[in-house]
Amino acid sequence: MFLRSVLALALLGAILISQPSDAETSDDFNSLNLYFYGDLDTGNGNISTSKPTSDDYDQSDCPQESNQRSWIGDDRQWGDVGSWYADLGTPGEIDSGTYTFTIWANATQGDVNDVQFRISVYIGGGGPVVSDAESNEDGVDSQDDTATEFTIEFDLTNQTFNQGDELRIDLEYSGGDEGSEPIIGGESTDQIVVLTSSREHPAGIDNITISHYRTDFSQITVEEYDERVFVKTQTWSAFGESDIDSSVWTLGVYGESSGNEGMTADINTKSNKNGSYEVTFYWYYNKANAISDTYHFYLEATDIQGNTWQITSNEDLYLVIHDYEVDNVISDSDIQVNNQTGTNTVKAGNSFTLDITISAQGDPLIKYNPIPVSIIWVSGSTEIVLHDTVVFATPGATTSTSFRYTFDEKGEYQIRVVLDRGNLIQESNEANNIAQFTLIVSEPEKEDFIQSLVDGVTEGGAATVFVLVAAVTIIAAAFFLRRGDSPDLEWEDDDEF
Repeated sequence: MFLRSVLALALLGAILISQPSDAETSDDFNSLNLYFYGDLDTGNGNISTSKPTSDDYDQSDCPQESNQRSWIGDDRQWGDVGSWYADLGTPGEIDSGTYTFTIWANATQGDVNDVQFRISVYIGGGGPVVSDAESNEDGVDSQDDTATEFTIEFDLTNQTFNQGDELRIDLEYSGGDEGSEPIIGGESTDQIVVLTSSREHPAGIDNITISHYRTDFSQITVEEYDERVFVKTQTWSAFGESDIDSSVWTLGVYGESSGNEGMTADINTKSNKNGSYEVTFYWYYNKANAISDTYHFYLEATDIQGNTWQITSNEDLYLVIHDYEVDNVISDSDIQVNNQTGTNTVKAGNSFTLDITISAQGDPLIKYNPIPVSIIWVSGSTEIVLHDTVVFATPGATTSTSFRYTFDEKGEYQIRVVLDRGNLIQESNEANNIAQFTLIVSEPEKEDFIQSLVDGVTEGGAATVFVLVAAVTIIAAAFFLRRGDSPDLEWEDDDEF
């Protein structure tokens, strides 16, 4: 990955080359309890990580025609109760394991024997990942003072999901009363109801192990005057902003060489934004006594169930602290095409390599000197950046980098290599940061098919040579057939072997 951020500090100043990056997802798996709320009769079932805080609950009717087994066959008659949904706001993964679904039921009228529930689980837009997993059987009586608990164990294996996918639990009900002849006996009028989560009866899935957080480090800006770095983050949970404890945020900083020394940034602002939290920080690098190093930011946050998780930015921050003079240098002769100096002609459609040598001058006490390098195609008044990277060279040393590219059309291409594009780093000489040349791209060569086959199997081994011989034989046979010669397939007495 291109190193997206460069911070250079010379004479105790600070400069940053920064680009917004794609949001990073968390690698941390945490165990969550999912809770089920809403009245399934009206289709308002929802899944949340919020623990129930009151004794109030919704109740959803189970279909009365499912109270009894069938009159013929004595089979259970499953009926739909409804579904719970969660629209997942991030990509993520659910760890493989056995999980437990818990539901509570009451009878508001009469009683039903051998009540049973079953669920199907959907993750994403395909079919069920769990089908018809069944609970224990138990009687439910309106005379009971307490609700009856039903549990279902089910297995998940390596389930992943994308942003915008849906987690859905379909619930079905079946009673175990003796079946009756439908015309004479009529239908059961007993009513079983399912209770959604309350403090006394928490319904849902226990300890589901999941990775489902995403953070965008959308801005990293050096504020040189205040000797600090401004960092803006935006964080999402698959289950919405209510899943995140908005009072606990830590932006940590660590260096690749110095390690994590407990450096943190100060929180600045926090706000809700499109189902996420936007939080900004300031890192005072001089206050932290930061040394010259490559630094990374990571965000540590906490969910409402007490789990902590970290997400690290993919951007590298190069911090250089010194009072010494530095000059990074490149010239036209420091560029080679296909490892040859003075050659600037290639064939259209053929890839070529630029080998670039960069030197550094200045005070030898400088031990850490990152150099941004940009390779640019200049087309008229337009600059097209083909490649960006960062190399390192201390004064008195050289370093090199390579870049491979292909132009499909013939023509003349102006190629420019720029060190510290925009002259952001303070150097003793800003006039020696550019080298350029004209690349001549000529017509592509017409390919010799037979020679191409030969080249393709060079050092290919006996099996490859056999394929080549077979191919050449076929081509030769086709040649003779085009001449109109018929092969002699008859065995004559004068044929010799």
